[in-house]
Amino acid sequence: MTSLGMIGLGAMGHSIAANILRKGQTLTVYDIRPEAANDLIPLGAKRAASIAELGGCEIVLLMVNTFDQCRACMEELLTTKNGGIVVVCSTIQMKQAQTLEAMAASRGVRMLDCPVSGGTRGAMAGTLTLMAAGADDVFAQCAPLLHCFGTRVLHVGKAVGQGQAVKAVNQLLVGVHMCAAAEAFNMARQCGLDLDMMFETIKASAGTSRIFENRGQFFIDRDYSTRSTLAIQLKDTTIACQTAADAGAPSPLGELCRDMFAQAVSKYPPTQDSMAVIRLLEEQNGKNGS
Repeated sequence: MTSLGMIGLGAMGHSIAANILRKGQTLTVYDIRPEAANDLIPLGAKRAASIAELGGCEIVLLMVNTFDQCRACMEELLTTKNGGIVVVCSTIQMKQAQTLEAMAASRGVRMLDCPVSGGTRGAMAGTLTLMAAGADDVFAQCAPLLHCFGTRVLHVGKAVGQGQAVKAVNQLLVGVHMCAAAEAFNMARQCGLDLDMMFETIKASAGTSRIFENRGQFFIDRDYSTRSTLAIQLKDTTIACQTAADAGAPSPLGELCRDMFAQAVSKYPPTQDSMAVIRLLEEQNGKNGS
């Protein structure tokens, strides 16, 4: 059986690790917070005291929040790792994934660029969509592991960085659809519409979107409990805008949404769901004159 390691047991990583273990895989885990692994030990996980201890694992999954964290983890891992594969599941920029690949290659380590979509609920259920990019043989070797926590495991490109590019396109759309849904529900409320009626009508009409359908009842109830945070949405929309800029593709809607998420993060708890961007619009109700 392939020896597996995992770095990062946050909201996404912890659930991914649990699903891997439930599939009967052996897994050695590391998190900066040792207690994050406590409830994984009964599932069969082994706890590493440092990232360097994972150097002997054939495949290491990396699921941390930022590129700086990815780079620091990669640097420590490469002090002990020669050969094998690192699967980067974090959402970072296309160019940043290519930087990590170059670092890995210096030690004979191959890399799969594999951001995920589906949020914390998808991670818990093991139903994530995975956007993997890398050489055919690397993807083939990693595929059995990826199917432990994803129901749609897609090989989106043979070059590292292309997975991040696909994720950036996805997050651009998520940001735009979230802001559009917020604007729509605020408009409907201000028009005095029955929001339940409006919700059901739009779901059956051309204006619907997955975001509109998934968040609609929460917009109606003003339920901002966390499914995907404002802070994460700001990070991901910023990455999307930067990716577009690097590619020479204008993204005026993306930039507008990024600015809206930035305002929301500065004014409201950043751990609220990203749909809380509607609060910005609600504050403007009636302030622009009649």
